[in-house]
Amino acid sequence: AVSTLEGLLFPDTYQVSGDENEAQVVQRMVALLERVARQVGLDDSQKLVGVSPYKALIVASMIEREAKVDADRAKIARVIYNRLEIKMLLQIDATLLYNAPADADFATLKALDTPYNSYINKGLPPTPIANPGRASIVAALNPAPNPAGTDPLCANVPKPCRYLYYVLSDKEGGHAFAVTLAQHEANVEAARQA
Repeated sequence: AVSTLEGLLFPDTYQVSGDENEAQVVQRMVALLERVARQVGLDDSQKLVGVSPYKALIVASMIEREAKVDADRAKIARVIYNRLEIKMLLQIDATLLYNAPADADFATLKALDTPYNSYINKGLPPTPIANPGRASIVAALNPAPNPAGTDPLCANVPKPCRYLYYVLSDKEGGHAFAVTLAQHEANVEAARQA
């Protein structure tokens, strides 16, 4: 059972009148999420990506926290679904930071066994970690395709060739994507140099 509104409030700019109470504003935020969900086909998530609408919102919430540029959203979604499919740890930094104190040390967070630690626990976190916007929900329902077999990333890679890694790679917030750990390590090193 869902016991939190996290992920169910649509992030937007709202005009709030002085006579509206907190519950009314929350109802408006939930209603807008429901409208956006209908528009983008969230109810079809099982058919589209093989997860329930609520789990698709959890994926969208991770995309919301991880993606800095719109072009990366669908590829991050693909990485998440690929890792889930092969039962690989998600290892998404944003899940560690959820509910963590602002001054928390990253290494300490990585070692803490919480339900939101995707470095320790396989699968999705139990709830969304943010309130995803439309672009992240759309990406969660429409992940990018994996690279084509002719893509240079797929050279000498066993089939299926699929995105499994990404790292922040430029000042604008873009990510570099990889299909092997060796490619990812090279991307990480290139990002450090940059």
